[in-house]
Amino acid sequence: MTERVVALGITCAVALASAIGMVMARRLVRCACLLLIHSLAMAATYMVLQADFLAMGQIVVYTGAIVILFLFVVLLLPQGGSEQPVTTGRMALAVAGGLVVIAALGASVADVLTAEPVESAAATTDLSTAAIARVLFGPQLVAFELTALLLLVAIIGAVVLWHRQGGEERR
Repeated sequence: MTERVVALGITCAVALASAIGMVMARRLVRCACLLLIHSLAMAATYMVLQADFLAMGQIVVYTGAIVILFLFVVLLLPQGGSEQPVTTGRMALAVAGGLVVIAALGASVADVLTAEPVESAAATTDLSTAAIARVLFGPQLVAFELTALLLLVAIIGAVVLWHRQGGEERR
């Protein structure tokens, strides 16, 4: 077994454990912290797979921006957010959804294992940072900038909701 397979197993185990913990967490702050751990584990997985640009994008965009934004928004909520108690119907729906996801993953893995090996064509695609930047900041610039606007609107909405729920009185 090579070091790369061992490292991949460790990063996948951390990602899986943090994802399960995130689903099982009862407090939103813990859920956001576990999402942070999961995002970092995914970045480590990309690094093991030698997808350095994707790993840095994962760290900067998801870990550095979105997860921290979620954490700030959760901390703005009264008492770190509150959740309704778990009912049997809600638990049954969660178990059914989990079984559907597991069945889909099993079918996908079975399909991959039974598929004929395909010879890969020579990669003619330029995957350099400059080529990715040309695509991202060329035709995709508007969508990229609208994402930033969407995050700004989400922050403003969270602050407005916080003030409506008596956020000023908490201080």
